[in-house]
Amino acid sequence: MMKNISRIIVAVGCACAFAGCAKYETEDTLTAQKRVREAWMRVHYGDAIQPEANGLYILDQQSGTGEAVKDSSYCFVDYYMKDLDGNYVKYTTADMAKRMGTYSDTAYYSPKIWKLGDFDLYTPVQNILKEMKVGGHIQFLLPPDLTYYEVPKSLKNYYKTYGITDEPQGTENYIYDFVLKDVTNNMQQYERNQLKAYAAANYPGLDTLEDGFYFIKTKAVPEADTVADNATVKVRYVGKLLDGFCFDTNIADTAKVYKRYNAARTYSALSVSYHPYGRTTESTTSTSVIQGFDYAVGNLKYGEQGVAFFWSDLAYGEKSSASYPAYAPMCFWIEIEEKE
Repeated sequence: MMKNISRIIVAVGCACAFAGCAKYETEDTLTAQKRVREAWMRVHYGDAIQPEANGLYILDQQSGTGEAVKDSSYCFVDYYMKDLDGNYVKYTTADMAKRMGTYSDTAYYSPKIWKLGDFDLYTPVQNILKEMKVGGHIQFLLPPDLTYYEVPKSLKNYYKTYGITDEPQGTENYIYDFVLKDVTNNMQQYERNQLKAYAAANYPGLDTLEDGFYFIKTKAVPEADTVADNATVKVRYVGKLLDGFCFDTNIADTAKVYKRYNAARTYSALSVSYHPYGRTTESTTSTSVIQGFDYAVGNLKYGEQGVAFFWSDLAYGEKSSASYPAYAPMCFWIEIEEKE
């Protein structure tokens, strides 16, 4: 018995030795993903769908009937993104968030806004959008080989410092589903139209104080002092988007109404160091305010209240957060507390 065990140990040892000497070719990531992708396509579609000339797999497509996209358009897109195992990675709609169990009353769900020509999207994806019309829908599989940007040769070194190159950026296959909700070639005019419609619906006859900025005083205190340059004032406010979604307030009761109340937050008046609009890009205080807010403060006296609504050039521009989208016009109800 001991001899048999010894023979087995020797045999295993020899096998391991030969295995250690054997040469194995390892797959690179893109090759491995190609194998996975082709197997997935065979299982789900057989030979019915073949890759396009550019390497994309178009899984479903419906033409829109609205405005066509141009090379420099701003595209408003509802979309989701999932891996080949069916796990959703990104999505823009409230319905999908509820389905995935991630819905939040404090999050704002809206189409993503992409400006074509910028480096927000991989080049093949931009090319897809350029062929769409508003109302159109497309579902496609994007191989990691196609996750690249077309960076101008003269700017390659500059953009490389930001991680933007013309080499594949991804390492996995993903399925995207796009619905083009709207498009504009002039974002400022698009926002002007939004503000004009909001004014007509809520404050008929109100005109702008300047391009992109509306203001109305809702409580006047004629005998009150005006806010002096560089004065620090205490401000209560409610910030909303034009559709009524409240993205921020420092009034506890209002926060509760809009399901934004946070017990850990101190709902105290905001200290704003007022600087006349136009001299600075934002107030120099520990809680800096956007230009439109600063401008509204300058139109109020101590103890007064007012409403200001303005385009994104006076707010957060192309920046977005969980509570507001990019290029979002905003509306603020503001009250300056009485002078101490």
